[in-house]
Order: sequence, then structure tokens, then C-alpha cells
Amino acid sequence: MEVEEYLLSFGQSGEFGRFRAAASLQLRRGDRMVVRGPRGIEIGEVLRPAAPGHALFLPNTSVGQVLRRLTEEDRRTEREMRLRSQRLFERAQTLVEELGLPLLLLDAEILLDGERAMLHHLRGGECDVRPLVSALSVEFGLHLAPIDLGGSPQTDLEAGCGRPDCGGGQAGDCTSCGSGGCGSCGEGKPQESESTFAERREQIDRRRTALL
Repeated sequence: MEVEEYLLSFGQSGEFGRFRAAASLQLRRGDRMVVRGPRGIEIGEVLRPAAPGHALFLPNTSVGQVLRRLTEEDRRTEREMRLRSQRLFERAQTLVEELGLPLLLLDAEILLDGERAMLHHLRGGECDVRPLVSALSVEFGLHLAPIDLGGSPQTDLEAGCGRPDCGGGQAGDCTSCGSGGCGSCGEGKPQESESTFAERREQIDRRRTALL
């Protein structure tokens, strides 16, 4: 079957990448699709057809797959995941206070598959978020990836998911952090949540504008 490549945006922070679709889909800018990408199964929005130069501009990104157009069931699931994400965020805030972690939570995002999630945050000092990630993963039944927006985002949800049986690295440890544990933190830089999230979106938007 003939395939075509498109640029699609996805996620709360507006990330984007290359996705392959059956040529018969004939996608247009603004179409919302169900995709399988680096983070899992979620909803993406078509930006434009991909050109040969885009592969050079995004050489280190994997090419995702366009699965289908959004159905009514997908839209219902999307609304459910938004409500569930809000509950996850509120519970995470409570646990951060109880555990005394120097974290500033920015957002919680559960993907369309209902199994994978991201917890966006900033660190205000040295800390270990394994107790937080583990508790939330078990309580909500999720593969949860802590993403520090003050450092390098961790988007490999299979590694370092926070579940008790996680063993993404050698010797059964997780590979989501340098110390071998899920989300083990180093020194962070305290920043305002709104400005940091806005700056990240601006950086992504500038890259996206260069491609469009």
C-alpha cells in the first residue's frame, strides 16, 4: 500500500514530528487523527505534507504512524482522559506536599490509550521522585513518565514507568534517569511555571514555523 508522510503536532506542549499515512487518507491541515508516535497512541493534528528536507531537519526523530481519523468514540475517550488527567494532577499535587518534594507541577497528560501518561514539572532542588511516580502509577494504573521541563524531557514511557515491576534497564533498573532509578533527580533550577511552559512552546513553535 502506498504511504505518504505528514507533519503532525501532538501533546500539550505542541511537539511535532513525521508520521506515515495511507495515501488514500488524503489528509489536510487541521485534520485530527489518531496516531502511534514516540509517546504512544494519542491524538495528533495535521500541519502539512512532509517534504524530503524535513527528514534532514528532524534526523533523530522516529517516524510515527497515522492509524485513523477520529471517531465519536475517540472523542468521548479524549474527554474522559482530560478529566482523568485533571484528577491525576490534583492527586500529584497532594502527594508532592505530603512527601515534601521541591517540585513545581505544571501539567499531567494521559494519552488516548489510557495507559501512558506524562507528569510535567520543574525541580527546585535535589530530590528523588520515585516515591511520587510509583504511588501515582499504582493508584491510577499508568505507565507514568516524569518530565522535567528544566532539563531534558524523558519521553520513553516504556523505560522508567514507575511501576513496581518496571525493569527497563540492565539488572532490572529503569533507564529514565542517570542514576538507574525511575525519575531520580539531580540539581534543578527553580523557574516560574507559566514562563517556562510558554518558553518551551515558543521554542517548539519556532522550529515548527521553520518547517511550514
